[in-house]
Amino acid sequence: MEWEKELVVIAAGWIAGMMNAMAGGGTVVTFPVLLWVGLNGMQANVTSTIALFPGMPVGAWTFRKHIGELSHWLRKLAPIALLGGLAGGMLLLKTGSQVFDFVVPWLLLMATLLFMSNGLVQRWVRSRRTEDAPEEASELKSWSVFMLAVVAVYGGYFGAGIGIMMLATLSLLGLKDMNQMNALKVVLAMLMNFSAVVYFIIKGETNWHWALCLMAGSIGGYWTGSHLAQRIPAVWVRGLVILIGLGICVQLFVKQWGHH
Repeated sequence: MEWEKELVVIAAGWIAGMMNAMAGGGTVVTFPVLLWVGLNGMQANVTSTIALFPGMPVGAWTFRKHIGELSHWLRKLAPIALLGGLAGGMLLLKTGSQVFDFVVPWLLLMATLLFMSNGLVQRWVRSRRTEDAPEEASELKSWSVFMLAVVAVYGGYFGAGIGIMMLATLSLLGLKDMNQMNALKVVLAMLMNFSAVVYFIIKGETNWHWALCLMAGSIGGYWTGSHLAQRIPAVWVRGLVILIGLGICVQLFVKQWGHH
């Protein structure tokens, strides 16, 4: 029945919002639920991206005290994030659902593996930081612009696991302060999603019925997650994300191979 599906989608939005507030990875819950209600892969991805976007400014707001320190970085990196996110969104709609359905199990597997490696990435990032570290490099090199652009295009195209990719990229750009990197990661991810979301809305590819159900759940989830973040160990949430992600990957690969 329709109302039962709506309840499941609202619950998925709530879980995803809570996960995003605490550890990230909400897409691995919302994406398969939208497939389950009957959307194709591309519609599910577009609808999930739009529905989870309103929580991103809330996440960015929590880092507001660091934003002032990052103004010189934001001036340089924000245009790359905006244009890359737009290019990713355009690539998604241009290539269509058939291509997306083929690559999505691989993208989801990559995102889940990235999520699993988050601890390693964090330790590697910290190992690059020394007590007498010189002032962070403020000049962007062409290779670093290219790297961030690739991450931004992926962010607009699918985006699961974007936080870990961004953290590694920012470290390679020369940033060393963890709080600044997390703040920049959240703001740049929001900008990537913003340009993709605007493009999706203009193109009319969103299923607003399911998007609003997800949105309703996710707002409550973000609020709950921000309060529970101090009480529930993030490692539990991360473990849940990884289990869900790997389970869905297996399911999608079996479905894909079953069609060949």
